[in-house]
This record gives sequence, structure tokens and C-alpha cells, in this order.
Amino acid sequence: MDTVSIKWDNGVTQLDRIKDSQNPDMDKSGFYAILGATFDESSKTWKGLKLLYVGQAFEQTLRERIPQEHDAYKCVYDYKKNHSGTDLVVMIGLIEKSSIEKQTRQIFNDIECCLIFCNKPACNTTCQESYSGRDLEVTNTGDYKPLIEKCSCSA
Repeated sequence: MDTVSIKWDNGVTQLDRIKDSQNPDMDKSGFYAILGATFDESSKTWKGLKLLYVGQAFEQTLRERIPQEHDAYKCVYDYKKNHSGTDLVVMIGLIEKSSIEKQTRQIFNDIECCLIFCNKPACNTTCQESYSGRDLEVTNTGDYKPLIEKCSCSA
């Protein structure tokens, strides 16, 4: 079984502020999760994180990929519209360690599918019911909540 560790950045960025984000990891390839959340003024933190969508950027940077049109984003924006006071935020993760030497599009696809299969984000349509990639264990580290820490996926 191949293993991959993804380190998720501390904190989130509002979806509509991705292009202006000062986070240097936005200019890399990696993975992202779109969440519904409410900002708590008193603690200055995002609360009630609801996983809506998991995606990846392989041949583009996260900053380029995240704002692009996607069929699933209708679901994401509908969630915001139907949940008053909720905003859309993004967390990003980069491969920290991997037993797979060369990173390819297929590996990124398998990691994304495994994350979707384990976490069941509300707005992803593929990989919800089954996983068909390589045997893979994905470990999430850093600020990965609300994602599950370990995802084991076998075809």
C-alpha cells in the first residue's frame, strides 16, 4: 500500500479572497477543501466547519485552480445561500511525505478520490460511493479538521 502525508496549513482563507491571499502555499500544487463556516468575532476564529468540497491542483497553482468554474460550486454557493451567516472558506494542504517517488496527475487523482471517499464532502459527486485507484493510505497532518486524520482506500 502506498502512503501519503498531507500537511494542511494553519487557518483558512475566505473563498472570495483567494487571489489576494498572502499565503505562499497558494502558489504551489496541492489539495484544497472548501468549508462552510461562521466567523466568531469574540474568539476571532471560524466555527461550525462543514466540509463541502475537496479538490486538487496539479498542473496549476492552488491560487489559479480554486476560483475557476466547477460544476460542484453551484452546490457550494447554494449552501451559503441557504445558511444565513455562513461564509465559504478554503483550507489548503501540500504533500509532506510520500512513498511514491514521482508525483503524477494520476497520483493526485487517487489522493483526491481517497479524501472524498473517506470524508464524503456534501458537494463532490465523484468518488462518494466507491474508490478505484491504487491501494493508498492518506494521513492528514497540521490543521486538517474537519477532515478525517487517516484514510485507507483500496480498489
